[in-house]
Amino acid sequence: MPAFFPSSSVLIRVHPWLIIFSALTAAHGAQLSIPSATAPPGASILLPVTFASQSAAATGIQFDLQYDNSALSLSATVGEAARTSGKTLSLWDLAPGQMRFLITGLNRNPLVDGTLINLFVNLSPTAASGTYPVKLLNVVGTDSSAQAVTVRAVDGGVTVQGTAGPGSRLQTAGVLNGASLLPGSVAPGEIVTLVGAGIGPASPQMPNGSPTSAVLDGTSVLFDGTPAPLLYAAPNQINAIAPYGLYKKVSTELQVTQRGQAIADLRLSVADAAPSIFTTDGSGVGQGAILNQNSTVNSPSNPAERGSIIIVFSGGAGQTDPPGTDGQIVGDTLPKPLLPVSVQIGGLEAKVLYAGAAPGMVAGVLQVNCTVPLDSPSGYTVPITLSVGSTSSPAGVTLAVR
Repeated sequence: MPAFFPSSSVLIRVHPWLIIFSALTAAHGAQLSIPSATAPPGASILLPVTFASQSAAATGIQFDLQYDNSALSLSATVGEAARTSGKTLSLWDLAPGQMRFLITGLNRNPLVDGTLINLFVNLSPTAASGTYPVKLLNVVGTDSSAQAVTVRAVDGGVTVQGTAGPGSRLQTAGVLNGASLLPGSVAPGEIVTLVGAGIGPASPQMPNGSPTSAVLDGTSVLFDGTPAPLLYAAPNQINAIAPYGLYKKVSTELQVTQRGQAIADLRLSVADAAPSIFTTDGSGVGQGAILNQNSTVNSPSNPAERGSIIIVFSGGAGQTDPPGTDGQIVGDTLPKPLLPVSVQIGGLEAKVLYAGAAPGMVAGVLQVNCTVPLDSPSGYTVPITLSVGSTSSPAGVTLAVR
């Protein structure tokens, strides 16, 4: 069974079909802005890139970010406003210290006001004191008729001062659900992505000879002292699996160590479940990691039939029966979540035929087989959500239905 979650831990993938918007000509006035912040060298901070429509209905936006790459490094995830609008984020490097961002989708929904991008800024431990601008360049917006929308840019930046403390490398906002890439409480067996400054080895590492490892080039992640299985580790990002020993706890102490030395320490809340559907591009929004009844990948060019069975891959289902084993590859025994699992497709209840471990995958991946309702809406972007107990997966994941 293929795994769709980003084992290579690339937060945002670049697509060859990216749309390049036309030149800016219209006279409407929306605003795109980045805040300013102050942090010590070696810190990781979150700068939300926010959008205010101000009566200008933009359905897509493209812009460049310019920054000093000798002192700063950037990574990004989709913000709540883009997710709510049904948009995806693509980005790529134009040159050292300059990145291009594109927010668009297979719909004509206008962008709602709020955070379009969660921008993680990691400061070099050797960054000198001073202010480092983060500038918005070449901002272009379009409306539902492909007409240009004027978008005013408000630059931000980071002021480096002070001395790095023990909690500066990794913030609570940098502990993300590995499927949705959203922060929140962690659940037993949840695949998580940690985004911080210098939290991992100097070069990207993956387990050798097995899907997971408790240590990657001297880097470990502990939950209340229990080593978490690691899927990937790089200087500013780690993919790990929260231990099943978190079951029935209300909080946990997460600690990142390098060769036995603690470099980051956080107190996190624990939830029974934190369900989220994996997506094919690893961005947390858009086309879900879903197979059709014939085991082909669901996509706009290969939609599912109404009444057919689909296979959905997700995570964050919590403790299982029998209890999950950290880092174990699922074999003949197929543990199932303790909490009930349900699926909605296009707002309609889908009959769940199986909800449990995915054979051949690491413990923590939930496979759900369900039937597409006969009266489901059709289209390339039919919303799909998955609930475990009383907790539902975040909006923004879609299914193609014929």
